[in-house]
Amino acid sequence: MKTQIKMKNSPKILLATVLAAGLVACTADPVETVRGSIGDKESLGATYGILRSAASAGNTVAVALTVGADPAVQQLYFEQTQPAAAAASVTLHVDEELVEAFNAANETACEALPAANYDFPDGTTLSVAAGKQQSDPLRISLNADGLEAGSYLLPVTAAAAGESDASQTLYYVVSVREPYIDPDGLDLHDGSDLFFVFYINTKDYQPLLVQDYILDRRIPRGSIVAWSSMVGNIINLRTVTIKYDEPTGRALLDLGTDMTYVLNHASKYIRPLQEQGRKVCLSLEGGGTGLGFCNLTDAQIADFVAQVKAIVETYDLDGINLWDRNSGYGTVEGMPETNTTSYPKLIRAMREALGTDKLLTLSVYEEPTSTFWDTEATGGIVVGDYLDYAWSGYNKNTEAPQLLDPWHPDESYVSAYTQKPIAGLDASKFGCVNFPIYPNAETDDDMIMQEPLFIVDWVLNGLQPNNIVVFSDLRTDLQDNYETMWNNTFTNCCMVLDKENQFILGSRNGYNYLFNIQRRLKLLPDGTTGYGKWLKDW
Repeated sequence: MKTQIKMKNSPKILLATVLAAGLVACTADPVETVRGSIGDKESLGATYGILRSAASAGNTVAVALTVGADPAVQQLYFEQTQPAAAAASVTLHVDEELVEAFNAANETACEALPAANYDFPDGTTLSVAAGKQQSDPLRISLNADGLEAGSYLLPVTAAAAGESDASQTLYYVVSVREPYIDPDGLDLHDGSDLFFVFYINTKDYQPLLVQDYILDRRIPRGSIVAWSSMVGNIINLRTVTIKYDEPTGRALLDLGTDMTYVLNHASKYIRPLQEQGRKVCLSLEGGGTGLGFCNLTDAQIADFVAQVKAIVETYDLDGINLWDRNSGYGTVEGMPETNTTSYPKLIRAMREALGTDKLLTLSVYEEPTSTFWDTEATGGIVVGDYLDYAWSGYNKNTEAPQLLDPWHPDESYVSAYTQKPIAGLDASKFGCVNFPIYPNAETDDDMIMQEPLFIVDWVLNGLQPNNIVVFSDLRTDLQDNYETMWNNTFTNCCMVLDKENQFILGSRNGYNYLFNIQRRLKLLPDGTTGYGKWLKDW
């Protein structure tokens, strides 16, 4: 059977595909969660092919480059609708004439990526062997050498010059940015002994809020700063939910408008965090529809995981955090009952899909995770074998910090909640304390409730398994009930969990932790002091 490369002169098909993907600017990334299949275009007597990228579900590929950084290397391949009767091949070339049509359709002003900024190390010929449907992949290397910050477009096509068949063209949307420079000129690095896990709610704040969390380590009883360190090893962005689509019965990944905006502008909101060594992940929660991680069918799990994988790969995220809360189990008529095997199956499938180079973490919370110690209840799945980290999900700011230590469930160390050790997970990978952010205390009793000194006893008795510390949704310096509480909260949390820096009964041992955030969080971009810095700007 002869392989035909179908050509179309009208760019409307291509542009409709781009617009349907939600691409509104050159720096935006399409939100596509399920890779489409190839359909025969005309008669069954012909075989057609499609040019694919390993990094995108569609024909637009978002690439973020930083001036001075290493090139980005991706793979592309050619896939046919049917196995090839005989060996076939296509040759790639860059068609700069497509840039103008792309800009016109999307109301953008992308420049054509110069020839010096891309390379095909393996050549430009994609070959499909007889009896196969897919070619071996070729690499494409993209670099920012000599480029100014801005947006660029590289149309790579197997179509003839002047043709614009959407199935034969990949559009590499390249955003180039300058490297992040600390506004105070600090040479920041991760110098802390603690491993910080942060959450950011994109409903209210930009992820760049993390950049203003600076940890100063000062000489005891003095004002001399020994060093300043960035903090936030893992940044979990929320809120992303799982929802039920009644017409199709599918479990859908719902990014919401705020997260969609952040992801579509990853070059601005995410890359600066990753550039400093932070891992940026999505936190997935329940959507209140009665469907959650604990009552999915195998088919729903496979579908949902495929959606998650596509988002992680498309936006070059570092992983996923699972936190099964607010699912609404038992509150929606017609939804299936929960079981103890669905969630473990989801975790296993997520790890297999994401691979070992992406983080998969778990927030332990109430009934959904209560049986993860029991491999009989989990259907033989050793949940901890598939996790990089897990931590407590209890962080109400109406109660004292909760110490959830599954390995030492003594009443002296465990507060209102309990959890047995997750099967297969080492204690060194479990964060026992998730600190709430408290509002200003109205009474002395409130302040006493917030003091985490009982955790000091746990540390001094040698029961602390690691230096993981988790904080609930970060906030900026707003003029509300949380104002002035930042340094007290973070300083206490850091010192009680660090053996060499504990704040015990008013005395300081060794160095003292202080957070240099009060000024940073209320110093506005114009240099004036005010409120609301890092509130979302969209």
